[in-house]
Amino acid sequence: MEIQQTHRKINRPLVSLVLAGALISAIPQQSHAAFFTTVIIPAIVGGIATGTAVGTVSGLLSWGLKQAEEANKTPDKPDKVWRIQAGKGFNEFPNKEYDLYQSLLSSKIDGGWDWGNAARHYWVKGGQQNKLEVDMKDAVGTYNLSGLRNFTGGDLDVNMQKATLRLGQFNGNSFTSYKDSADRTTRVDFNAKNISIDNFVEINNRVGSGAGRKASSTVLTLQASEGITSSKNAEISLYDGATLNLASNSVKLNGNVWMGRLQYVGAYLAPSYSTINTSKVTGEVDFNHLTVGDKNAAQAGIIASSKTHIGTLDLWQSAGLNIIAPPEGGYKNQTNNTPSQSGAKNDKNESAKNDKQESSQNNSNTQVINPPNNTQKTEIQPTQVIDGPFAGGKDTVVNINRINTNADGTIRVGGYKASLTTNAAHLHIGKGGVNLSNQASGRSLLVENLTGNITVDGPLRVNNQVGGYALAGSSANFEFKAGTDTKNGTATFNNDISLGRFVNLKVDAHTANFKGIDTGNGGFNTLDFSGVTDKVNINKLTTSATNVNVKNFDIKELVVTTRVQSFGQYTIFGENIGDKSRIGVVSLQTGYSPAYSGGVTFKSGKKLVIDEIYHAPWNYFDARNITDVEVNKRILFGAPGNIAGKTGLMFNNLTLNSNASMDYGKDLDLTIQGHFTNNQGTMNLFVQDGRVATLNAGHQASMIFNNLVDSATGFYKPLIKINNAQNLTKNKEHVLVKARNIDYNLVGVQGASYDNISASNTNLQEQFKERLALYNNNNRMDICVVRKNNTDDIKACGMAIGNQSMVNNPDSYKYLEGKAWKNTGINKTANNTTIAVNLGNNSAPTENGGNTTDLPTNTTNNARFASYALIKNAPFAHYSATPNLVAINQHDFGTIESVFELADRSKDIDTLYTHSG
Repeated sequence: MEIQQTHRKINRPLVSLVLAGALISAIPQQSHAAFFTTVIIPAIVGGIATGTAVGTVSGLLSWGLKQAEEANKTPDKPDKVWRIQAGKGFNEFPNKEYDLYQSLLSSKIDGGWDWGNAARHYWVKGGQQNKLEVDMKDAVGTYNLSGLRNFTGGDLDVNMQKATLRLGQFNGNSFTSYKDSADRTTRVDFNAKNISIDNFVEINNRVGSGAGRKASSTVLTLQASEGITSSKNAEISLYDGATLNLASNSVKLNGNVWMGRLQYVGAYLAPSYSTINTSKVTGEVDFNHLTVGDKNAAQAGIIASSKTHIGTLDLWQSAGLNIIAPPEGGYKNQTNNTPSQSGAKNDKNESAKNDKQESSQNNSNTQVINPPNNTQKTEIQPTQVIDGPFAGGKDTVVNINRINTNADGTIRVGGYKASLTTNAAHLHIGKGGVNLSNQASGRSLLVENLTGNITVDGPLRVNNQVGGYALAGSSANFEFKAGTDTKNGTATFNNDISLGRFVNLKVDAHTANFKGIDTGNGGFNTLDFSGVTDKVNINKLTTSATNVNVKNFDIKELVVTTRVQSFGQYTIFGENIGDKSRIGVVSLQTGYSPAYSGGVTFKSGKKLVIDEIYHAPWNYFDARNITDVEVNKRILFGAPGNIAGKTGLMFNNLTLNSNASMDYGKDLDLTIQGHFTNNQGTMNLFVQDGRVATLNAGHQASMIFNNLVDSATGFYKPLIKINNAQNLTKNKEHVLVKARNIDYNLVGVQGASYDNISASNTNLQEQFKERLALYNNNNRMDICVVRKNNTDDIKACGMAIGNQSMVNNPDSYKYLEGKAWKNTGINKTANNTTIAVNLGNNSAPTENGGNTTDLPTNTTNNARFASYALIKNAPFAHYSATPNLVAINQHDFGTIESVFELADRSKDIDTLYTHSG
């Protein structure tokens, strides 16, 4: 008897798909935008409340269109509904095992041979347009379903919530559909206490060879109040148009889960679309092995719970996986006037009423229910639309131990790209790292977290090799994007990255952190960090012929290697590096010839700060396009190389900061096209072959010095120190610095300049000369100081100037005690264009020979340094100040240079004393 049903509500699930803005912006046509709002953004998979899926336009666009087409449509209306009620006998034995098919299903499932596909298949009694409902909600025990292969529909609903379902005891099961004019979707639901999968499960597979009729779409729902598991040898395969819903406390799938699997020749010519919905899993979802794609451009989506773990993720070369994490607070329940509450209740009540009025029951405990007549009215509840994107909740995590891509030899212009996209707060790739399988024409992998962070703990491999290489025109490309939409993501790589020839790395994020990057194994790489909006931090960067695109960086160590043939290709920093970039140590490795040489060039920038630079031959550092380079610690020069047009260290403006040193000998492979500033640093010159190199500045040189004392020597800290000066060629001017203009500047303790303290204080050049020091080993040879009762000072002076008599007979020179003696055999030049020295024959002290200055004793504690007398408003410049301002005692607090300094400016001191008391 046919059942009349006058009113029926259909529940539409509410999951908005994709970042609406991203998708709509990818489609310029306005009509498409409307389609996304009204069709795609409404529900995707049954049972999920409000949320938004996210993903890349490249895979998610097509995946969303297909998924909306299959899962968003109204459930098919069955022609007949068969109902089976399990008797009380199934409620008595919790330890008993049953064959579910033989015990309950077989009476209402037919089977036969499909000649077109050369395989046997099964269907609900009477045809795929019918439905079978099995009510065994009070049944206990374990129910095995094994060998139900090619179940082609219609819908199957088994409620066994107190029992255990075991799928595939001796054989696997497959749930699929037929694509006909009705384009029906097969929906199979199992609700149990526990569900275990011990063999294969196929969803929406083609029957047999697949050469015959196509499958339409299939939704398999596995719901277990306690847990869902699969064994190590079990395999779950989702073919094109397949959806798997999992709802439980926890899900642990130890076998392989294959999304987008194929089974017939030529299938790779078309993409596939499949979905796994785990949003109703309250605990962690664990995929031991997840495979996406089977030689096709598979697009797969996981609507995830808060915590998703994947052991190994295998992606086909053109496949895409989108993992959608729930928003903060989870997916919200619908309001009371949405169909998930009152609508469902009304359906049940009306269905029961109609069953009572117009149904019949036979002796086998099975009811046959006829479909509603054509006068039925279907009410579709309003669809809730979520505008704009959302981020995964702050505790959402996607953990993947290893990502691997698979490829074949198919050649395609531009190559192929696989992708992984999520919106979780944290995407974590474990110790297994990432492997990119590369083939001719090139392959790429995109890993993207639209709203969160990315952490990679393992290495990056090409063809399973760390440091693996590619070929010209067939590059291997790694791409990571963190916080694409929030602009606030961090990408962190906790393992050293080694990239072979023609292997490229691109990272977009707010901040990117790297342990180490080595591209020195062959070169021809690109490190594209131009999409990092804040800072790139790298512990160690080793380059060969590498294009480095980065705007703002902190590199602890930059090594420019020469271990492979350069072929005239060198490292280029191709972005404007701004004014906040830093390098800790620049290490130029020694080259051997033009073929084995190295170098690095910067395209542009305002300022670069470097702690240390180590130059080597056949290697160069070209920073001429950066306005200012400052060195904080050290520059050490090696022998020059001979790279055509590129040699040594090249700067626009170079500053040697306080306490920094610059060491070189007879050769100085240095180009300064602008200004050179020695800001209280030290230029250490080492005499070789009787000479030292000349530092040439294209425009101006500045010598900035202070009156602070080197506590180890008692002298002012020199700005230029000539080591082994005794070996300089005699009676020859040795030019140390040459520029169009050289200025000299004395700064105070706080860095304030006071080079114009008084109108008569114009002798800064003479003051600078006292900071130009010549040493014979460790002994100062341009000035000697002899303290009271200290013959060691006499011996040291003798060794410095080569006076053996002073060394052997120091008592004969006691007349020098308490005096400073200047070696007049050394002539120093410091003018507006040149700094030079000329070493003649060393003079020798004589008792009445002059060139000495007494060292008075200072009795005033406030007068720490005589240089303070030159500072305006000095603390001691008042009526109680001592007149003994020039008194310097090296042993107590003074420096010997200041003796000559103040002696040369005695009139200035007298003036200060007269006006200050």
